Parts: sequence; C-alpha cells; structure tokens
Amino acid sequence: MRMRNQRGISLVELMISITIGLILMTGVVQLFLSSRATFSTQQALSRVQETGRLAMEFLADDIRMAGYMGCMSRNLNFHNTLNNASSLQYDFGVSIEGLDDVGATPDAEYPANILQGTDALVVRSAGGNSVGVTKNNDSAQLFAENTGVTATCDTGEDSFSGLCENDILVVSDCSKARVFQVTNLQTTGGTLEVNVVHSGADADPGNAETSWGGNSNPEETFGPDSEIIKMNTSIYYVAAGTSGMPSLWQQINGGTAQELLEGVQDMQLLYGRDTSGDNVPDTYQEADVITTANAWEDVSAVRVQLLVQSTDDNVLEDAQPYTFNGTTNNAPGDRRLRQVFINTVGIRSRLP
Repeated sequence: MRMRNQRGISLVELMISITIGLILMTGVVQLFLSSRATFSTQQALSRVQETGRLAMEFLADDIRMAGYMGCMSRNLNFHNTLNNASSLQYDFGVSIEGLDDVGATPDAEYPANILQGTDALVVRSAGGNSVGVTKNNDSAQLFAENTGVTATCDTGEDSFSGLCENDILVVSDCSKARVFQVTNLQTTGGTLEVNVVHSGADADPGNAETSWGGNSNPEETFGPDSEIIKMNTSIYYVAAGTSGMPSLWQQINGGTAQELLEGVQDMQLLYGRDTSGDNVPDTYQEADVITTANAWEDVSAVRVQLLVQSTDDNVLEDAQPYTFNGTTNNAPGDRRLRQVFINTVGIRSRLP
C-alpha cells in the first residue's frame, strides 16, 4: 500500500524536462552572445570615434596657431638670433612643414621610430601665457613684468612669470619679432630682467648674436607695447605604442615623445597652398612637392586624414574592407573596426 501511495516523475518525464531546459538555455546563451557581440562592437565604435575626435583636436589646435607670435602676424619683420637657426627644432621662420610617406629611415632630426609609409607634421609657434614688456630693452636685457607665476623647470633653473632659464622665447610687437634663448632670469625692484644675448655654459643652442637692441635702433627696440612668449616646435607622427599597436605621438622641443592616442593606424596630410596671393588655398599638395621655405610660407591650410582602428580584434563578424587615401584594402587580415576621419584646418594668421 505504501508503494502505491508514492508519487514521482518517470524517466520519460525527466528526459522531456531536460530537453526543454536545454532548448531554453540555448536561447539564453544565444541571446547573451549576441548582446555581448553588439556591446563589443558598440564599445569599439565609441572608442574609435573618441580617438579620432581627440586626434583631430590635438592636430587642429596646433595647426591653427602655426606661426603665431603674439601681435605679430604674417609678412612682418622677423629675426631668429639662435645658433642652428635652420635646424628642425629652431627654424621658427618656417611655421609649418612635414614629411610625406616616411621611409624605413626618417629624415635627420625627426624621431627614428616613425611608422613607414605614414606622414609627419611639424608645427612651430608661440604658446602659453604672454608676459608684458615694461620698458625699452637695452643691448643685453628685456624688462618685463613679474607676474608671480612660476613654471616647472629643469633642476637648478630659475623661473619667473612662467618662464624658465634656457627657454626659447620670442619678443614681439605689432611690427617685428625676435626669437632668442634666455640664459638668465632675475628680478630687480619688482621688474623681471630677461637676458637676451649671452650663450651661457648650459645653453643649447645658445644665441648667435653677442648683443642687440637699444633705443638707437627702432628695429631692435621692444617697449611697453611688446610681449614675451615661449616658442614651441611640435612634431606629430604615427609610431608603435607601448602595446605594440600604432599610435599618434607628439614630440615637443626635441624632448621625450609622448604617446597621445592608441589606435591611430595611419596619418596622411595635404597642404593647401595659396599661389595667387589672395590668402585662399588654390591647390592641395603633398609634402614632397613643397621643397622650399618660400613654398611652405604659402601654406594656409592642412587637410588631415586619419585611419583609426579598434584596439581589440574580433569585434566584427567578418573582416572589414576599408578605403583610405584613395586606396582600398579588401583583406585587412583581422576583424578590427576601422574608421576614416578627414578635416581641413586653416592657419589663422594666413587666412583672410
């Protein structure tokens, strides 16, 4: 009697339950995998778009300011007093230039690790806060305001008004500008004295001219209508990053290069030249066509093309063909997401 009163499930019922459970579980797993693939693709897309946007912002900000020297603009009196004034780091008379399709060995003075086949961009301009000149200079010094702001300098170097000893500076008014290296900063009676002539034991590159300035020569006099600003040379290029992936890099004033953005696979540049004298670009050319300083002075815009890839592979179901700089790649060899970014940036001091 007790045996008859017991109830349970049969083997058939158990097998049916397991089968239904497996069907339901398969659907759940498929939904999970589909959601995960969608999430990975969307995440890769957002990172690619963010990388492209930031890269364009970095490049555009510097390109717009190329040749900026305070009040001074294009075609005004400019003089570079530095030693090695024609070198890559100190040729401030050429505001913008670059390399096209870098070979296995980049040109001298450029970073040695530039990715072969990509372009490199050099931008020179004044940057940072300006310091006002308080009275006319003499043959050895400029006299500027002491703003009380200090800067992070190399060990043992003094800093006043955000400037450091051995900085490359420009002093300019609305008619002329001079680039020099300051080798001594000191304050006297609340006035900042900026030494403009002596090379100094640690100065590199140093100043080529032993003296300049004074009230006797208006072309060398910088008074209260003038300002002093730090000069910078920035090089943008593509190279392998710390993870091994190609990245956008920046080197400032010959210092240690910084990896800005991972995933920038290629950068190609075209330079808009004004050949008619109306300050409007008439033709866009590659860097290897622009071979003289005068030709670079005609550049009033830069067209930037960036190819950005996702940092993760296998974010797409199939390999993604893409077209960049007029060339189509139908077999990229991976399943990364790629996007092309194009922007034309004008140089403010050279446009109407």
